[in-house]
Amino acid sequence: VSEVCIFFHDRLLRGCRATKVNTSKLKAFDSPNLPPLAEIGINIEENEHLFRAPPRGIFRINTSMDTRMITLRLVPGFDDASIKAIIDAARQTHLKGLILQLYGTGNLPSIKDDFVQCLRNATDAGIVVVATTQCQSGSVILGHYATGQKLIGAGVVSGSDMSIEATTTKLAYLLGRQDLSIDEVRDLMTVDLRGEMTPESEMSPPPLASAYQKAIAKKNRSRIY
Repeated sequence: VSEVCIFFHDRLLRGCRATKVNTSKLKAFDSPNLPPLAEIGINIEENEHLFRAPPRGIFRINTSMDTRMITLRLVPGFDDASIKAIIDAARQTHLKGLILQLYGTGNLPSIKDDFVQCLRNATDAGIVVVATTQCQSGSVILGHYATGQKLIGAGVVSGSDMSIEATTTKLAYLLGRQDLSIDEVRDLMTVDLRGEMTPESEMSPPPLASAYQKAIAKKNRSRIY
């Protein structure tokens, strides 16, 4: 297996997909958005179709990580002014990355226009803002709801189904490279580099959101039957 893994209890998990889910049980780690690479019992059951291809070049480790970033987990009723003050203060110390843990598929209250403007100001200042989900499984789909569309307009990029650990590490790695512009970093955050995210082409279609979409789907089903 040509990748970094975690073997715990009876499962082999991809390292960049794993997260700690329990403090005391043997199944302390999980990989919510990717099945185990292998499970150990009387026999070893391998999911070989998930294995990464063998490397073609020499083994290299990048140690130049730019960790000038903060992570914000939003809660219902959060105060815009307080978060804006945090971001503004961090900008004084040359903040490079801001990771947001949002609701569901990447949502926040629709009345938070001041907060969206704050994010737009941050992206205009060269800060990479990434949206992740607070849900343990599933993916961010920013264009699915109106609030997500506002975030896209503010320059926020999707963290897809990456774990918060993978998102922060990937962003630190990309920011630490000296050969990438901020726009290139933003673009690469949405690209699967090491199996840390599910490519968009392999994602399940998003659920229907609007009455119009539901009506069209119902109409199409009636034509089939």
